[in-house]
Amino acid sequence: MYRFKYDEKEMIIRFTSFSKNKHVNKDYLYRKIVSISDNIMDANHGTSFIVEDDIGRLVVCTVQHGEISVISIHHIIDQAQIYTERREAKKPS
Repeated sequence: MYRFKYDEKEMIIRFTSFSKNKHVNKDYLYRKIVSISDNIMDANHGTSFIVEDDIGRLVVCTVQHGEISVISIHHIIDQAQIYTERREAKKPS
């Protein structure tokens, strides 16, 4: 967990139970998220966003605004596989 102030507003960055056991450079992620604090503060409550870690993995986060804004790191995606081929579903006979 990392706690900091941004424009007099207290913020917390935390790993969820699903992501906290992953081997990740936490300091790098904290700095990366702090660097986009402007965008995070403008985002709606419950907004999801993605940042990239130091070795190119995708990190899925959400923001919850309240008295203290909390940024939760939910998933670290090791290998992104994007399929762009479109397949038509077969009609039932």
